[in-house]
Amino acid sequence: MPIIYPSYLENNKDFVYDICIIGAGLSGQIVASNIKDKKIILIDSGKINFSKEVQDLNKIEMGGLKFREEFTNRVRQLGGSANMWANQLMFLDKYEIEDRHWLGENLSWPVGYDELKKNYSEIIFNLYGKSLENPFDKVSDRNFYSTLENEFLNEKNISLVNCIWPNKVEKFNIHSKFTKKIIHNKNIHFISNFTATDFHINENIEKLTEVTFLSENKKISIKANTFVLACGAIENARILLNNQSKFKILDNKNIGKYFMDHININLGYIKSKNKLPLSILFGMKYRKFDIRKCIKFSENFQKEKGILSCHSYIDPVYEKNDEDIFWNLLKEIKKFIRLKGIPKLELKKMNFRKTIEQLYFRVPPQVSNSILNSFLRSILCSNKNYLSFNKLKIFFQGEQLPNVNSKIYLSQKRDRYNQNIAIVDWKLDKIDYQSQNEFIEILSKKFKSHEFLNFETNSNMKILDVSHHSGTTRMSNNKNDGVVDKNCKYHGLKNLYICGSSVFKTIGSGNTGLSIMAISNRLGNYLNENLN
Repeated sequence: MPIIYPSYLENNKDFVYDICIIGAGLSGQIVASNIKDKKIILIDSGKINFSKEVQDLNKIEMGGLKFREEFTNRVRQLGGSANMWANQLMFLDKYEIEDRHWLGENLSWPVGYDELKKNYSEIIFNLYGKSLENPFDKVSDRNFYSTLENEFLNEKNISLVNCIWPNKVEKFNIHSKFTKKIIHNKNIHFISNFTATDFHINENIEKLTEVTFLSENKKISIKANTFVLACGAIENARILLNNQSKFKILDNKNIGKYFMDHININLGYIKSKNKLPLSILFGMKYRKFDIRKCIKFSENFQKEKGILSCHSYIDPVYEKNDEDIFWNLLKEIKKFIRLKGIPKLELKKMNFRKTIEQLYFRVPPQVSNSILNSFLRSILCSNKNYLSFNKLKIFFQGEQLPNVNSKIYLSQKRDRYNQNIAIVDWKLDKIDYQSQNEFIEILSKKFKSHEFLNFETNSNMKILDVSHHSGTTRMSNNKNDGVVDKNCKYHGLKNLYICGSSVFKTIGSGNTGLSIMAISNRLGNYLNENLN
């Protein structure tokens, strides 16, 4: 049976497989799905369904800038943090993985961009099929441009980048079509609720031979010819650091270094004296996908100003009372759908127009419905109707420069399995702050004398993380500059591979999900072709 339930496992049980993949999130699952004719064990620290007590293993200490809600976006469960992902798809640009002399030296990935693009295409087709066959081409059509986008079309320093939400979504959990196919594959076994602790390495042959896993009152060991570590940027580094003192071959000064995340800031607001048309917004909902278009500095402008990659997008602003009513409505609808009671709707307080708008703008396409989206759009566009709000919030998402002082290291505190917990010391360089000022300047100039719009800078700007943790086991040509080679193999070990965003050399400005899937797809293909 492909799923091996912990309650049926004997204590001190030994398993032998061709490949052991540690971590059953989207990265580990994608690697497993591409390997044929091998006996694979996919093992995860979390349970099949979300369990609150397991999440205690995610506890960290903060040594630098604080993260919102202490990493609540990290999930130990089948599917990992993809359970909280809206499948927002963005590409890395070519220059974002190459050397940019204005930022410093040695920023290029060992993997070429053509190869990355090939894996983008493969994973999009494999996961989303024909529903995403053409949208990346369609969004160049002028009919898809909004009023605000047209404001920037002739700006030589600005480009418009595409962000796509497919209406078909994969959460990589037990309800996911992709995951069901994996766990019903006769060659792939899955064990949940066992946490990797101790490595066993034969340094004479430069191989990891066995890994010990603990779960409550049980211990098991897995022997394999090949191991893949796919636990996320924080946990990949923590597991390696906890084993580093035991084996000289694991000695690598770069483990945990160059920790990166995207920088998220509310730059300010675009206001209008009048209510706004639907066409004011960046992006639209269509039957098979959502499009959000963002404004982004061109490569030449970044070079001229000596800044990092970044982009900006907008959201409507509603009064708090309207938002509270809307989210309560969704809560009651969910209760009804789950047959847990009759919904209590505050109809007297509800503004029908604002409710329709928020259904359209705030609910992602995979949660709503493509037919409903098209219907709501037709209502909002009919008779030249205007939206009920006149204020837009401008969000900035910026790349972080790889920084050796931004790092993960071990605390003296230990978890329930006697493993040292991680200290996350998130540090930014002064260059990380410069791009936002350029954005503010361009927006201020653009709307200074606009006929009906004006820009107001946020007087209380705070830097937030986006939970796109990256870089702690980065790719490099040698161990002096990184942890894994271009094929994600650990420098110095012949059979340990690491995948996910921890191997990213740079992070770019776009959301990391699609790039994580592409690099995992590439590793799966490589292992399938190169393992005996």
